[in-house]
Amino acid sequence: MTTFLLSEDEALRDLLIGMTVTDQKANTTRNVGVWFGQPDQELREQKYPYVTIDMVDIAEDFSRSMRGKVKPVYLEDPENMIDGVQGTQSVQAVQEVEYDSDVNSWKIDFPIPVNIDYQITTYSRQPRHDRQILAQLMYTKIPLRFAILNTGPNTVYGTTRRLDVLDIAKRDVSENGKRLFVNAITVRISS
Repeated sequence: MTTFLLSEDEALRDLLIGMTVTDQKANTTRNVGVWFGQPDQELREQKYPYVTIDMVDIAEDFSRSMRGKVKPVYLEDPENMIDGVQGTQSVQAVQEVEYDSDVNSWKIDFPIPVNIDYQITTYSRQPRHDRQILAQLMYTKIPLRFAILNTGPNTVYGTTRRLDVLDIAKRDVSENGKRLFVNAITVRISS
């Protein structure tokens, strides 16, 4: 099944949504937009601050690879399935694997473990907003240690993935005579 990328993409975006920054002078709060890639085509007017998510690599994780068959206890006997559906899993998906009725269990090839690397890039015009976004990312959204990503309802049973911060790079630039505060954070999801 090839739905793993969609669940990880959406789960990462859902994790990052909800960040806010505070304007010191006006004492108002702004939402931080979260986009896949640059939002130029999604927005008529670019509003700061915002975050972009870009997938940069997918690679098999050979250190977690196993060969052979597995018998997941969470899959039911297909004869017990109602109208060909077990939860949100369709018969078409389960027909791709073999069911051994003699031992009452599925025989499925071990899944291929992969690492999916993303670059999360933050953009802001004010240094205060830059620090607020970094603080939210590093302390609540993707802490440097023990970060997790819940794929939740986007998968049949919902799973928790490991989320590691690989690198944080400061990439501030000048754009049309104005300073743009940019951070590039590389993360890895073990899937």
